[in-house]
Amino acid sequence: MSAAEGTIRFAYALEPPDGPPVGEETFAELAGWRTILRRLGLLGQEPDRYQGLGFGNLSSRATDRPTEFVITASQTSGIDRLSDEHLVRITYSNPERFWVDAVGRQPPSSETLTHAMVYRADPSVGWVFHVHCPELWERHEALALPAAAEDVEYGSPAMAAAVTELLVRHPARPIVFVTLGHRDGVFACGASAAATGGALLGLLARVLG
Repeated sequence: MSAAEGTIRFAYALEPPDGPPVGEETFAELAGWRTILRRLGLLGQEPDRYQGLGFGNLSSRATDRPTEFVITASQTSGIDRLSDEHLVRITYSNPERFWVDAVGRQPPSSETLTHAMVYRADPSVGWVFHVHCPELWERHEALALPAAAEDVEYGSPAMAAAVTELLVRHPARPIVFVTLGHRDGVFACGASAAATGGALLGLLARVLG
């Protein structure tokens, strides 16, 4: 990771919440999958990985307002137990202006605009899991995984555009793709949390088996 990774590159406005960011069922799924991915080392914070920065984030499209989504807050992947304060609701995003409007207690993930472009590009996607997995990242060619080019930096307008193009070229869902300009970066996207997580873990089982 470069020295700038893990930092928020876009401008944002953050308003305080007036209630829970998501319903109980969605929260339970977010918390459950976050725990699974943390135990597998795909999401978290470790002193000897990525300069000690937190890595990975999860998001879910809002069921009440499909143009909005909820994402884990910046640098919270190292926290053991998820709570409402670790979630941020994205109410508006503009990749051209590199701007985000959000509701929450903490800043949104540095990968927020990439998640936003996934949801905008494909209305069928309801969940996005961004993890760090060297096993999949390094074997992406053997696994025939789509990839954003090496010269496309994380959290950049170029990354948002590259992800949109990638999703158009590869319409099958769920989809797992890698970001070569973001060391070990892997994204899984699907209609449900189970489909998204299942696609990711199915690939991991193949390379570890």
